[in-house]
Amino acid sequence: MAWQDIVLFVGGFVLAGGIVPAIRATEKPPAATTATLVVMLAIFFVVFLTLRLWLTAVSVLLQWSLWAVVLTQTLRRSPR
Repeated sequence: MAWQDIVLFVGGFVLAGGIVPAIRATEKPPAATTATLVVMLAIFFVVFLTLRLWLTAVSVLLQWSLWAVVLTQTLRRSPR
């Protein structure tokens, strides 16, 4: 296992912890910003899988999941 995988894995979980306040807050980031993050994290997930950085892929999948929650919350609160 590459040390880089461990460092990126730990960093990914730290970043995931930073998403929790956005989930709990009443104000949400703009939908375009959140959608961009969700798409890019999905791409990063595939990239890390192809590089066989399994731990990093798991942490990116967690971040993707949390940002997807924020995006869903944002879209539900948007005026129609």
